[in-house]
Amino acid sequence: MTTTAIKALPKSPSPAGFGASVPTMPPLPSASQASALTLRPEQVPQVVAANAMTCDVACTMCPAFNLLCCGMKEGDADGEGRPGTQSLSVTVHTIPARRLILHPKEWSDFVPIICSGWAMSSVALPDGRRQIISFLLPGDIVSAGSLLAPMSGHTVEAITEVTYRKFKREEIKGLMFGRAELLEKLFALWNEAKMRADQLALDLGRRRADERIARLILRLAEKVAKRTTVRSQTFDFPLRQRHIADATGLTPVHVSKVLGELQRAGLVEISSRSLTIRNVTELQRVADWR
Repeated sequence: MTTTAIKALPKSPSPAGFGASVPTMPPLPSASQASALTLRPEQVPQVVAANAMTCDVACTMCPAFNLLCCGMKEGDADGEGRPGTQSLSVTVHTIPARRLILHPKEWSDFVPIICSGWAMSSVALPDGRRQIISFLLPGDIVSAGSLLAPMSGHTVEAITEVTYRKFKREEIKGLMFGRAELLEKLFALWNEAKMRADQLALDLGRRRADERIARLILRLAEKVAKRTTVRSQTFDFPLRQRHIADATGLTPVHVSKVLGELQRAGLVEISSRSLTIRNVTELQRVADWR
């Protein structure tokens, strides 16, 4: 696989960090191995609460707010007198990094929503090789399909410590099927997921390595921007080279090479836990961003 030369900017810094070697971590279990895992007590997801959720101001930034919470605070009712969020019960869980939130063959009556932290959704081959389908941020439903089906077919794993809420699927279905505007939002959610899948297929099948990585950075920056009122070119970036490799269909060595070129060209600066886009225009050119 080849990459085009990235035009260097004058006097651009060459920060150390992501181009350097990443500490070696134990390999993740394959999908077949994950089902046989026995969790120690301290590894079991902690249930923080088990009652009707209470929405606050921060919830209005959550993409799932208008779908599951109907845009109403607890106890409110819509214009036709139908109940608000008191009709949805929820439990809140917190798990450490590198723990499974959802197994691909797990039968579940619940729909998990990420509240804080980063997670990833992936599919894997029997030998453990995987393709990351999406990175999940606060407000993301772990799988659009989980709204209607008990099995998602995806492995959902925490990248950082993650807090997530679990809604009962039957309650969600009862709420959505009784309200046309919520069904419309659900269809929009599915359409967005399909568009992401189409773009991923195009990226993996036709784009160069530098385009894939630049597009991933821009997509994540755009996603983070939608979840905050603060506009900045710097955002939390807990991903390692292996995460980017599995998301772009590249090897960690190739990812390291491309990221080094982007940093030397002054387009991005990556530290251990954050990423700063130094030149949006040039990064968009590299990514063929339209």
